[in-house]
Amino acid sequence: MSDNPTEKLFNYITLLEDANEQLVRILKMSTQLLEHCKPVVPDPETWQDMIDAFNHTIEAEEQMIQKKTLQ
Repeated sequence: MSDNPTEKLFNYITLLEDANEQLVRILKMSTQLLEHCKPVVPDPETWQDMIDAFNHTIEAEEQMIQKKTLQ
């Protein structure tokens, strides 16, 4: 690994963005699975509110992924 501070910072930011992208993919897959549980939960309206909140987070993060800090 380089001793260059700029390169270290670049590598760190790249790793953070990659980790964020993976977390968003996992959240998206999890949310899709949770949507299938809605018919059997005791409070489907609150369940949908939770799913909507997850989807809002996913949309916001996907926009951030498209605007990566370092391209």
